Amino acid sequence: MRGHKTPAVAFITRLINTSSRDDFAAFLAHSPLTSHERELVLLYADGALYKELADRYHITPAAIYAQKRKAYEKLAQYYLTKT
Repeated sequence: MRGHKTPAVAFITRLINTSSRDDFAAFLAHSPLTSHERELVLLYADGALYKELADRYHITPAAIYAQKRKAYEKLAQYYLTKT
């Protein structure tokens, strides 16, 4: 299920790890993510496991992984065009 981290995924992971939760949530609030994507990213950033998220949304952990990766790609693109 887990593949190589893309530069965008690595970048957003680093951003999550170096920002306060409030700062990251504010960044997400102004991002082009859907409300579902924002919630998923915040829950994951808060430490939720793929399995927990999959159970919550009634989908597979692989689907959660794909959704998170897509959201991270969108966030990286948004961040890079914003700065």
